[in-house]
Amino acid sequence: MARISTEERQRIIVDEAIRIIHESGYQSFSIRELSKRVGISEPAIYRHFLNKEDIVLGILGRFNEFDQHLFNNINEKETPKERIQSFVKFHFDFLENHPEMTSIIFAEDMFNQSKIIKEKMMQIIIKRKGVIKGIVEEAKQKKQIVDIESSELLTVILGYIRLVVLEWRLSNFTFSLSERGKKTVDTLEKLLIMKP
Repeated sequence: MARISTEERQRIIVDEAIRIIHESGYQSFSIRELSKRVGISEPAIYRHFLNKEDIVLGILGRFNEFDQHLFNNINEKETPKERIQSFVKFHFDFLENHPEMTSIIFAEDMFNQSKIIKEKMMQIIIKRKGVIKGIVEEAKQKKQIVDIESSELLTVILGYIRLVVLEWRLSNFTFSLSERGKKTVDTLEKLLIMKP
């Protein structure tokens, strides 16, 4: 049997940590439970991660991976309007394929456990907001969306995404998030897009 690389073992540990948080909440997440689920000893977990906080930082690293795919996807679009639509749709498509990540998004107790974790999450949020703000500014300049203060437009776009995802999560994922996402994009277009 081939030996698992360090990177692959770390990925398995982070995947299982996400599953535990998704199934039972952050308060149920422990190194003991994680080692049982991964099938290795607690000391073996500590060979890959310093502590529970380090594992959570590994989980947040998944958001960086998501952002890289998101930014690559939106950069393929020609107009700011298309990039805004892609930004919204990409969130829904990704989360529909990874519903366990919704548990991380809404695990506010996890972010309050450590200054380092909170700062890392804030960096992710600021980076994502910066990208969408740049797109919104360009769209306003080109008169593709309504001329409302950018921070308010960001609140509408990001708040709408968060609310739809929360509704999907609370319904136990009973509807198609990507289909609902298409409706969300249509609604945002009616609210924000300038008519020619």
